[in-house]
Amino acid sequence: MAVDETMRVAVVTMPDQIDQEWIDRLGQDPRVGWLERVAILSTGLEMVQQSRPDVVIVDRPPLEAEEFIRQIFTTLPSTICIALTSLTDINLVRRLMMAGARDVLVRPVRHVDVLQSLSTVMQIEQDRRSRQLVTSDRQGRGRGKFVVVISPKGGAGTTVVSTNMAVALRQISSGRVALADFGLQFGHVGTHLNLFSRHTLQNLLAKSDEIDDTILAGVMQQHGSGVHVLLAPSSPEVAGEITQEQISAVLDSLLLRYSYVIADTWCVLDEVTMALLGRADDVLVVTTPEIPALKNVKFFLEYMTQHQLTRGRVSIVLNRFPSVDGVSLEDVQQHLRHPVSANIPSAGQLMAYSINRGVPVVLSHPQSWAGQSLRKLAAYVAGEQVKTITMEPDKGKGKGRENGQPRRGFMWGLRRQA
Repeated sequence: MAVDETMRVAVVTMPDQIDQEWIDRLGQDPRVGWLERVAILSTGLEMVQQSRPDVVIVDRPPLEAEEFIRQIFTTLPSTICIALTSLTDINLVRRLMMAGARDVLVRPVRHVDVLQSLSTVMQIEQDRRSRQLVTSDRQGRGRGKFVVVISPKGGAGTTVVSTNMAVALRQISSGRVALADFGLQFGHVGTHLNLFSRHTLQNLLAKSDEIDDTILAGVMQQHGSGVHVLLAPSSPEVAGEITQEQISAVLDSLLLRYSYVIADTWCVLDEVTMALLGRADDVLVVTTPEIPALKNVKFFLEYMTQHQLTRGRVSIVLNRFPSVDGVSLEDVQQHLRHPVSANIPSAGQLMAYSINRGVPVVLSHPQSWAGQSLRKLAAYVAGEQVKTITMEPDKGKGKGRENGQPRRGFMWGLRRQA
């Protein structure tokens, strides 16, 4: 039922209760376009099965109500049931809910109480159906969520963000996560994850029209976290030979098989990068709180808007913030004329330790301020309502060695050679 449509309601009650005031008033409400009342259970079930109302209000003794609701729920699961009872026994309420009731109201009821219940359960059902349609459409098209991590200035930390976010997404969602290194000339995803292989994106390009599970399995490298990684070409000159059509074919094959596909990109706005932006559901623009970086980001945002490079959500990720002598958050947002969606605190020693060992900080120091911030960013990308701007570490977290002091004896991650 669309939001602007009226509700179709059936009331199944007792013979001596069929003329209750709340039923009369419900039938007069403009939000109820059709109302039918019945006082015989067998007739009521037949009427519901034939007319298929949006909501059935069952005002019968507990055992009858429980059985009637169960019959409707098992035969017409899209029809919502609301139960009325004079008892407040929690066990009774549980049985009615387990039978399929979406709400239980205690008699005596008022017209406004019933209407409020109707509105609430219908809104929840509309939300459920909308999400189901989106999920079905996505599954029908084999469409995972595509996230592009980009910065118009080198050294801003896109690879730190993309690698940590991919691992964190795998941790919090348990979904299949692919991380693709589109830093085509000098990609560093493999270094950040301690993964090295002769099989890279280059191996997919010649077979871009026939990529299947077997071909992908031979190229994608599996990180210890469960993330599958597509490494950048090993030769810089390959970048000039890659076409937009090849990238689209590779991307299609990844989105068909993964819940999340994260693309780490370089700072060159070429044909390949623009193709990625055009396909993105989320674009994370990484910057640092220095004037040269902010200048580039401002130009980049304006260029994206003018040329409509993406239809996805654009989010600013402020890396190494807060930091000593950096530009304030207010000044950053005022300069960019765009809100900052998340920040990653400055943690030079911790990040150097993480990068040099090829172990993402969300694994090596998950309770550190940086680790928690990166995990919150992953939750934000996944659609969670989280506070992604933090000016100080969470209380009780990020203290001592976990906040940036490397642990002695930390072993290098095992290097995977394919």
